[in-house]
Amino acid sequence: MADGRAARRSASRAKIATAFRELVREGDPSPSAKSVADRAGVGLRTVFRCFEDLESLYREVSIALRAEFLPRARIDYSSMNRAERLHQMLTNRTTIFGDMEPFQLAAAAHRHRYESLKEDHRVLLSLERDRLRTAVNPDGVLAQGPFEAMCAATSFDYWRRLRIDQGLSKEDAAAAMIFAATAILEKTGAARIPIRLEGNAL
Repeated sequence: MADGRAARRSASRAKIATAFRELVREGDPSPSAKSVADRAGVGLRTVFRCFEDLESLYREVSIALRAEFLPRARIDYSSMNRAERLHQMLTNRTTIFGDMEPFQLAAAAHRHRYESLKEDHRVLLSLERDRLRTAVNPDGVLAQGPFEAMCAATSFDYWRRLRIDQGLSKEDAAAAMIFAATAILEKTGAARIPIRLEGNAL
């Protein structure tokens, strides 16, 4: 009987987390407990039994989102040309940014309240930085200043500015981000220097 209750609770948690993700994906940055319960097909008390607070629900959703988006961000580079690698990375990144946008905007609205959302943001910044370094600066040719500028120009925070503050479409925001990052790379002169790694390993 205990096993049955645990299985039902686990199933309810999964349905609630899925309902929450669906509502956020559809544009509601702060779904109410009632709307989540209605979408999940469970009672309101079940939501509170399964998740003691909103932060615990965000943690559950965060796990699912990482499982969804992290594999999509892996890139197998076939070129040693920095400009080509940058374009490949940003084509991938802006597509992901477009899909994860509602979740990041929702998280930003609540980040000041929950430490888990602050940690998620730190992880995102670290991943953005590491993957940019892998794409264009694995050999350390770029100086710190230009690399930091490229980090800012290829970040979700910059994407949010283009999309929300400047009102660009996803397509125009992607084009603007690629233009800005490419301009910085070209300004350094490093775009003409092939990546050199020990053993030419990618």
